Amino acid sequence: MMRKVGIASFVGIMGTALLLRYTIVPDEDRLLKRLSPETRAAYERSKDQRREQHEKIMAQMVESAKSDRPIWERTERGSGSQS
Repeated sequence: MMRKVGIASFVGIMGTALLLRYTIVPDEDRLLKRLSPETRAAYERSKDQRREQHEKIMAQMVESAKSDRPIWERTERGSGSQS
């Protein structure tokens, strides 16, 4: 009996959470429709920049995965703090 109550409680809580998520939290398309044209254009520009940066990082990761040397021996040191 307690197991059935536990399962029913779990299903009820998860069902409520899913219902709230799909009714309250807007998806990306709904958010973009609410933006002004200028803000939407700025978002699209930054989205392209983020995509390019992600592709560069992924390419670096693929190259790093091919090597047996640790990452700190392969990367160039930037203008960060020196220890």
